[in-house]
Amino acid sequence: MGGKLQSDLPNLCERIFGDGGYASALPNFEHRPEQEKMAYFCAQTLAAGGSLLFEAGTGVGKTLAYLIPGIVEAKRGGKQLVVSTRTIALQRQIMEKDLPRARLLFSSVEDLSDCADFEHALLVGKSNYLCTHRLKRALAEKKELFDSEESKELERIAEWAASTQTGLLEELSPPPDPDVWSWVNADSSSCNSRNCSDGSCFYQAARRNIARANVVVLNHNLLFSLIAAGADSESGILFPNDMLVLDEAHTIPEVASECFGIGLSQGGIMRELKRIYDPSKKRGLITRGTLAEHWDKMTVSKAISNCEDFFGRIGENYVAMRDTVRLTSPNWESDELPNSLDSVADMLKSFEQNAPTDSLCAEIRDHRKRIVGIKNSLESCIYLGDEESSVYWLEKTGSSNIAINAAPLDIAPILRKILFSGTSPVILASATLASDSDGNMEDFASRIGAEHAEKCSVKSPFDYDKNMLVEIFSDAPEPDKNSKRQDCEYLAKKISSLSLQIDGGTLALFTSYRELKGTVDIIRASGLLGGRKIFVQGEMSRSEIIRRFEEAGNALLAGTDTFWTGIDIPGKTLSQVVITRLPFENPNHPLLAARMERFEALGGNSFQKIFLPSAIIKFRQGVGRLIRSKRDSGRIAILDSRIFSKSYGKKFIEALPSKKFERRK
Repeated sequence: MGGKLQSDLPNLCERIFGDGGYASALPNFEHRPEQEKMAYFCAQTLAAGGSLLFEAGTGVGKTLAYLIPGIVEAKRGGKQLVVSTRTIALQRQIMEKDLPRARLLFSSVEDLSDCADFEHALLVGKSNYLCTHRLKRALAEKKELFDSEESKELERIAEWAASTQTGLLEELSPPPDPDVWSWVNADSSSCNSRNCSDGSCFYQAARRNIARANVVVLNHNLLFSLIAAGADSESGILFPNDMLVLDEAHTIPEVASECFGIGLSQGGIMRELKRIYDPSKKRGLITRGTLAEHWDKMTVSKAISNCEDFFGRIGENYVAMRDTVRLTSPNWESDELPNSLDSVADMLKSFEQNAPTDSLCAEIRDHRKRIVGIKNSLESCIYLGDEESSVYWLEKTGSSNIAINAAPLDIAPILRKILFSGTSPVILASATLASDSDGNMEDFASRIGAEHAEKCSVKSPFDYDKNMLVEIFSDAPEPDKNSKRQDCEYLAKKISSLSLQIDGGTLALFTSYRELKGTVDIIRASGLLGGRKIFVQGEMSRSEIIRRFEEAGNALLAGTDTFWTGIDIPGKTLSQVVITRLPFENPNHPLLAARMERFEALGGNSFQKIFLPSAIIKFRQGVGRLIRSKRDSGRIAILDSRIFSKSYGKKFIEALPSKKFERRK
């Protein structure tokens, strides 16, 4: 532990979660020794400081195990408990189920009644909130900013603003036009306590709620984005004297790498430039009011033209034949686009002096900062400014979008400093942190700089041997880049056959979207599924796919990366999980390739320490989609014969929660 234990919190947790303890006052509460142990360890960390990695199998009840001691410590110690999740589903569970359940416990037990009035708040990014101050200004200047269709959209937003209680983007249905929303959301320094002093601004109200909340819930992307932007506190991580819990912690390396890296796309740069001035519409920021007397449209138009040319050359010269290309030589492109962005930034700086109001001045300053940020990031990628500690690459996503990316080669030093070297207690929880059957979390800990954290794990209380049938197919073809069509044909026939053998629904997990699409195309063309429905990642939103899959009852859901984790569909609706490939990352992806090269150069075995542990954790996540409650049962079908043919295959077998499996053809 990080310091001397001065609190009675661990003993209190024993009285709460022990057999016949305070928690038995909750409806349908079952004593689980695994939950009691987790709550005790979380209480120790929260009371004494330091950091904790805790792996809690499915069904342990981990959210209450950290929320109950966290809320007590927050209320009685004058602290803030910050809870970060990866998925919206878990965030909603915490807000709508677990926090009300905690409040019910506190109000039912006299020894805990002083904590029953705890306050909680959801923290989302500023751009998700409507700012009524910016809305009023946009309405007053709509002729200068919007065409007729955009003006109708602005009016729709204004009507919604009169009835919404939160001003959150997710409440507006259908979602607003992104360009119109960008003019009225709170992501602007003009949305501040002085301009928005009438009490009507939704974001300013949310800020006040967050400031007084005992529990703040947010997601990993926002957490690390705020930290990367410098929003950390000297005596905490996000807030002074805070405590941090990172649930779904197995996703941290991926999310943190993204947030501490660079991601630039043609679409993103063009949107920012066209908000300043859009030549096709002859509208934008600098056409507002008296600014129109001073602006030079050619400055922005030239930057837009240079942006189109820049990404056009990348498409022709780099990613025409491959989706990803690692950048290893500096000055791989000209500095024409950064120079034109610099000119736009200089123009905006001069406009600040001519802005008729403080609000407009703030808007211009925001745009200038974003343009300068894009220009600096672009120069870093062109010159490979941090080549020793970062990797740079180009990536084509979809049919036409191209992105320029950079990410730290090693995220551990960054996370070690911001998470594990301060005074705030930090708890990382997940159902999958270990890379072997013995609960060894050292590989994961070293990836995130948590080598000195205390580590503990508890198994799931579910009876997997009884409720989970595992079938591994030895006739499955090993991945072969020269036989993609045959691979898809095998997968299509096998997945369809397996789906029709059960009454409930099937989740088929792929490691490649290209293979997913090829397999689904064959299933649909051949009618192999009969009358059963098939839902495919990318054809609608993730939440809509899950909703329709649940309604169908016996459908096939085909997904890649995002569906390996965070899917919680108990009952017959999801009766089978088909794992089409062992989930190894693409070794040719520039980021992974660079990390493996670096590890090998330092004398390590990158396959054993990077490639394999990551795949096993993801494999365990995929398998974990099947059994979500004690009443669940079903089948895991693994269509990858490498489990038998490769020496590492036994590690995947050992990672299965059920120790019984059948070999099939």
